[in-house]
Amino acid sequence: MAVEYIITFGIFALGLVMLIKGSDLFVEAATRVAKGFGVSEFIIALVLASIATTLPEVTTSAIAAYQGASGIALGNAIGSALANIALILGLSALIMPLDVHRIAWENTLFMIGVTLYAWVLMRDLVISRIEGLSLVLMYLGFLYYLYKKHVTLEEAKEGKGHLKKDIAILFASGLVVVLGARLVVDSAVKIATAFGIPEVIIGLTLVSVGTSLPEMANSIAATLKKIPNISVGNIVGANILNILIVIGVAALIRPINVNPDIYSFTMPLTLVVMAILAVSLKLNNRVGRKTGVVLLALYAYFLYVSFT
Repeated sequence: MAVEYIITFGIFALGLVMLIKGSDLFVEAATRVAKGFGVSEFIIALVLASIATTLPEVTTSAIAAYQGASGIALGNAIGSALANIALILGLSALIMPLDVHRIAWENTLFMIGVTLYAWVLMRDLVISRIEGLSLVLMYLGFLYYLYKKHVTLEEAKEGKGHLKKDIAILFASGLVVVLGARLVVDSAVKIATAFGIPEVIIGLTLVSVGTSLPEMANSIAATLKKIPNISVGNIVGANILNILIVIGVAALIRPINVNPDIYSFTMPLTLVVMAILAVSLKLNNRVGRKTGVVLLALYAYFLYVSFT
């Protein structure tokens, strides 16, 4: 038994090292890729960084839908979108006010727009395959718009450094972060269980935060390195992916039956925190500490209502 505990603690420590070091490499690679393409760090985080951290959720949700549990995919997508802003950006803003590029506001508006659209699709408590396809097509259109407006082949060729290598490092370090998060959560659950902590407490804390741990690690690392564009861009991009791709792909595989609580409570609250972020960015291109406190308070309210 003692050996098993030692191994579990060792796995926890390994996961923590992977999480910290992976996030460090991830943020640095994202910065180099942005310079290589000659675009804002926000744009790179919005697309490449968010894909790297959200890809496991897309895969998990697709598998869940295939197995007939598409509702899990929906709950995971909406829950992650709420946590990404209210919890992760809230914490990041408390550490340091996040001054970002002015394009953050317009992309936040797009995030709100697609979330509103998804909410409308839920009005009959079903998201059909056709509706799922419309979500996926919106994301492809979004990528095309970003490419035409912000990236040119000439800029990419003239970029500094080894661009392909940096992109590979970005995705590889993103994978390290995701795997590290999985090791941390799984080993932490075993440790908590061994100490007799109730399953409900484990579920509300360790497991629920686990899906957002990669985004949290990367955003906080970017904040500490004073690169707020990556911190905010990663979160906005991950949320757009959650709404359009995670939900869209799941619905394509199997129509989603929407939980009434998600439609009547979680979605409206998610739109509220998105609106608060948009207003903050519109006023001064910043997510300040006061905004961070408000976002964290709303997340605490969400946890209170959900689990009492």
